[in-house]
Amino acid sequence: MLKESMKTILDLKVGAPKTVKNLTLFPLSGNPASLLDYLMIDLALDSNQAAVEEVSEGGSVPELRLVNKSEKVLLVPDGTELVGAKQNRIVNATLLIPPKSTTKIPVSCVEQGRWGYRTQGFRSSPHHAAHRLRKEMLMHQKMSLKEKRGYESDQGKIWSEVRNISDEVGFHSPTSALHDVYEGKKGDIEDYLGKFKVQAKQTGAVFFLGDRFEGLELFDKPSTFSKLFKKILSGVTLGALASKPVKGEIDVDGLRDEVTKLFGEIDQALFEKYNAPVGIGEDWRYEGQISIGKCLYFEGDLIHFSAFAL
Repeated sequence: MLKESMKTILDLKVGAPKTVKNLTLFPLSGNPASLLDYLMIDLALDSNQAAVEEVSEGGSVPELRLVNKSEKVLLVPDGTELVGAKQNRIVNATLLIPPKSTTKIPVSCVEQGRWGYRTQGFRSSPHHAAHRLRKEMLMHQKMSLKEKRGYESDQGKIWSEVRNISDEVGFHSPTSALHDVYEGKKGDIEDYLGKFKVQAKQTGAVFFLGDRFEGLELFDKPSTFSKLFKKILSGVTLGALASKPVKGEIDVDGLRDEVTKLFGEIDQALFEKYNAPVGIGEDWRYEGQISIGKCLYFEGDLIHFSAFAL
């Protein structure tokens, strides 16, 4: 693992797990906060300190225009859903957008059946992309970054995964919109969300579906994680709804052993460094035997780290 500011992932504190149905969450804390005073994209959109629009009247599926009107850097986590304009999108990578700037950001469509304006710009969403979509983008970017094609995604695979999720949870949208699936399964998702609470000083979590590692999420500050907790959890719970129910009790001790194995792999992983193709910061990525992940650093401080099951 990178030793710059986080020392090692083995320094993280792993809290007591919480299991709801087939989803188990281990809270994480103990990593140092960054010195960067950033503004989160949802708050910026809701307060008109930022705007996201199509790049032109005709639009372009894989990119949008983000205008940061504020005096602060904007944090845009990967998997952020943007709703409106010609079709709904999700953001392909975690981005830090400079103050008072206009930037084209890389996105993927999650509404295949619509290409027409509903609103001029985009609004924030209470939902976050499911881990399987985010992992698909991460896997595709292994080559796109090396070949200097930026944070592109395989749009066909993203659409295919949205269809698969829709089939698996039993809800179909007239425009194949991921957002509609979330809203259609809102009651089931709330059954999960209402039973999980973010803890004091918590900056991240490790998620399991049944006895299988699903993903890891870690931010630099408790305030950031607490604001994003329900959104990220909505994406995880959509995966839980698409998974098979658990038979019998979850072996929590066994899952804790899996966390230890995961941390050991990350600690020993060889990370590749990329200067962020969009925005500012350094993008570090690794691929192991059981996980693949990435982290965004700014001036030596960890801002966001995520990992997904292989």
